[in-house]
Amino acid sequence: MNGKKVYYLGIHQNMLEPVSLSYLCFGALWYEDNNQRYIVGYGFGENKIEVLRQFSNHSSCEKCMDPNIVREVYRSIRDKQQKQDWSTRLRFPLSNVFRAPWKDVASGWYIVRSRKIYPLHLSAIHKKRYRIWLEHTAVCESESELFAFIEKVKFTHNVDLKLMESSGGTLHGSE
Repeated sequence: MNGKKVYYLGIHQNMLEPVSLSYLCFGALWYEDNNQRYIVGYGFGENKIEVLRQFSNHSSCEKCMDPNIVREVYRSIRDKQQKQDWSTRLRFPLSNVFRAPWKDVASGWYIVRSRKIYPLHLSAIHKKRYRIWLEHTAVCESESELFAFIEKVKFTHNVDLKLMESSGGTLHGSE
């Protein structure tokens, strides 16, 4: 065996890009070693995929034609992103407590969504008297994922979130 790695380039259409919430072409470059997959790079959209193609032209690379494998690579990336999103914790600047929309909002737990249509971003916010914390974030493609996120927040923080819809797309919970 010469020890040279074989890279795989896989491309799949219509995959959710979690930042823009658009369904775009997804591409990934990986190699396998001891039955373990190591992702070297990935991207969404033609410009990012072209960079992967250029790299694959200069190495020992095969095209992966199996859409199931490409979806597995995509899913593993999204799973890692979801774990990272869940563990996100950030304190907003103190001045946010005194500005809209937070200045007129009672202390408590809030689930804020980026928009009314799916896919969307969700944020679990804990407002205290003089502090606002972003506790968790998530990307949701369906109502079931939205409710699963809310249930996870309720269970993890032992809070009783009551769903209340507002014109701004905010779901409210209380301590």
